[in-house]
Amino acid sequence: MAAAVPHEYLNIGEPSQSSSDVGVHPANFSFRRKVTAAFFAVGLVLCATKACLRRWHRSVALRGEFSYMLDDYGMSKLGQYDTSKYPSQCGKLEENTDYVVYDGKTWGMSMDHIPSADMCCAFCQREPKCKSFVWVEDAGLDGCPSQCWLKGATPDSKKKKKGVIAGIPPQRPDWMMTPQISSPDRYQADTGLFCFSLMLPFGYEPTLLAWQFKNQASIFACDKYAVYTNKSMEVVPGLFTRVVDSNLHCGVGGDSNSALNSWIFIAVWKAVLDDGYWKEYPWTVKTDPDCVFFPGRLRRILPQYDGEPYINNCHYGMHGPIEVLGQPALRALHADYKASEDGKAPKRCVSEQHFGLWGEDMFLNQCLLKILQVTNGADPALETKLMCEDHCDCDQYYWCNNGTDRVSFHPFKSVDAYQNCVAMAAAAGSLLA
Repeated sequence: MAAAVPHEYLNIGEPSQSSSDVGVHPANFSFRRKVTAAFFAVGLVLCATKACLRRWHRSVALRGEFSYMLDDYGMSKLGQYDTSKYPSQCGKLEENTDYVVYDGKTWGMSMDHIPSADMCCAFCQREPKCKSFVWVEDAGLDGCPSQCWLKGATPDSKKKKKGVIAGIPPQRPDWMMTPQISSPDRYQADTGLFCFSLMLPFGYEPTLLAWQFKNQASIFACDKYAVYTNKSMEVVPGLFTRVVDSNLHCGVGGDSNSALNSWIFIAVWKAVLDDGYWKEYPWTVKTDPDCVFFPGRLRRILPQYDGEPYINNCHYGMHGPIEVLGQPALRALHADYKASEDGKAPKRCVSEQHFGLWGEDMFLNQCLLKILQVTNGADPALETKLMCEDHCDCDQYYWCNNGTDRVSFHPFKSVDAYQNCVAMAAAAGSLLA
């Protein structure tokens, strides 16, 4: 019988080697560096630490969430992640220690450009198969050099290695869906919600929305909901899509190399306005499928914004994962669509802006604020509780529990990650209104 082969991770002080060079049989190497689209996209998000500057390259369709590539700039020195500023929720972390799991024993995977052991731990917790993790501070990668290894078993042995941190993830919290009755009579008159998402008809988004529908989560806990895509389809029994006149493809560019999806959402908002559900409720919410959204928490804060045209969710300007618009903004937008010759685009917002290198969130924000002037020259109301994501400096978004009143967390691109985020948030504070 062949001897079991241990899985170890390269010491950051050693030269990079192939798997055969370090005593791991390639045929039995269960820790394949084969990352699913969901983990890969999230794994490339550099958050919390400011040591890794990031620029996103987004390609493929719509938001380009299937193939993220990162052009980042590395840490100026090792050890720059400040654990006193961002204390780990992971419990005991073993510094300068590698966990060894013997070959052929379990599942495993790795992710590149993960800037902290704490984030690596959170990624392990959200994956049901993961029982332990190892974070390598400098794996010799371009840009942010850190790497995260997820392992499907607790360690068979431990080995001292400089620049490596290992640990056991905290237990995944249990969560049970609380049935909700979508009825405007159930809530205050000023908190009624029509919510919608735009879905790519392939990839992970239909799976995410199917889970949300079955569990009455996200937009499906609103008074009225709709899912838009570019073809008529049944996402899951009982959930049919509304059709948008768009192929849902866009390029990438601009200062942040993000998806240039303004024209896609011009078509989406036309469909939303034409359907008219927004007229029945004081608030309309657009949220991305990978945004963990809690309508109950939103309802708690809406009374203080009664009459506002729309609510800004980030001090950098409105970001696209969640957009909350009131009746004044929607009426003005609707009128601008009707003013155009064919009704397919908002006339002034298209003709009076140079938005070729903008994403949809910037286009909508500038359209409402600068062109239609729905706020009468004032800044829109800013509510930072609306969204927690790394792009808006919400540290440790990946734990989903930094604040018991956060309305949404972003991004979570697999059902396991999404469900774990819901459970973590529920453990921190009520999700209901």
